[in-house]
Amino acid sequence: MPTFPSGTTPFREMVRSYFEQRPNVWIDAEQLQGVGGRHAWRTRVSECRRQHGMVIENRVRREENLFGNEYTISEYRYVPAGYCPPVGKLDEEQPCPF
Repeated sequence: MPTFPSGTTPFREMVRSYFEQRPNVWIDAEQLQGVGGRHAWRTRVSECRRQHGMVIENRVRREENLFGNEYTISEYRYVPAGYCPPVGKLDEEQPCPF
C-alpha cells in the first residue's frame, strides 16, 4: 500500500486494500464504515469502482431481530476478474461463472 507525503494512507486505498484481501467475500457496510470513514465510505467504494476498475457488487437484505423488528443489511463484495473460490466455497446465490 503506498504511503503519502503526510505519512497517511487515503481512505480510498484502505478500502481498496480491504476488498483485495477479501476477494468474493460479502462485507457488511458497518465494517466498511470502520475502514473508509463513517460518512465517506460509499464514496470510497465508488472511487474504487471508477478509478481502479474494481467490480464491487452490492446486495441488500432484510432480517428480523429477536423482537420481530425488521432491519436492513447492506453488503458488498469485490469480484476480481477470473476469480473462482475453492470448490465448496461458492456463494449459493451467485456462483462463480467460470
